[in-house]
Amino acid sequence: MRFSTGRCTGLVTIGNDRLQVKLDTDQIPLPGQFMLGRFWRTIYPYLNTVLFPTTTNSNNFTIEIKNEDPKSNYLNLGSKVCLIGPCGQPILINKTTRHLLLVADKNPNKLLSFAQLALSRGIDVTFFISCTYPVESLDPRIEIHRGELKPFLENHLDWAEQVLMDFNPGPTIRKLLDPISSNIYVLSSLMMPCGSGACYGCAVYTKSGWKLACKQGPFFKLSELQIEFE
Repeated sequence: MRFSTGRCTGLVTIGNDRLQVKLDTDQIPLPGQFMLGRFWRTIYPYLNTVLFPTTTNSNNFTIEIKNEDPKSNYLNLGSKVCLIGPCGQPILINKTTRHLLLVADKNPNKLLSFAQLALSRGIDVTFFISCTYPVESLDPRIEIHRGELKPFLENHLDWAEQVLMDFNPGPTIRKLLDPISSNIYVLSSLMMPCGSGACYGCAVYTKSGWKLACKQGPFFKLSELQIEFE
């Protein structure tokens, strides 16, 4: 496990309910990976916070935090965050991919690093979002659709060459996705408190046996999942 310190060098208000936080550090997660962070200056609470980057650069990455999140009380310009990671496995965007589809029903920010990478390669990005989110803060090159996810998926899967989802598809939608399930990656919603696999709290049952989201995930191919994703 790699330990490092992130220094807050940017705080930007996004919409009406969240902050974009820039952390300078020498440990940068790749798309699909996450960091564990500790914002508090005391030993409590015990659990670290899972941090998915929204954008990355060579010496910093950004995250999003809701205004009502207690962590926001500890963030000021110059404040330090104790970091562990990068954790998990990066997800590669296929070299032949020309159209990337992102799907989220709760936290679109967890998928934004994929959008950044795809756009830098000239790949078209479409984002289906079914939750409240300040979409005006997103890169204008992203095609955004808001609303119920099932109708969007029924009508747009024919062109999606690779799909990344922060969304539990459930039995009905999973059946719809089966023909392209080998090109769909789903983010585990299980807690990942340790980042090292020591606690076994994030075990996911796959067709090749149990895997740990914090080590072999947190994204898994839909075609590999043995049971309905939780």
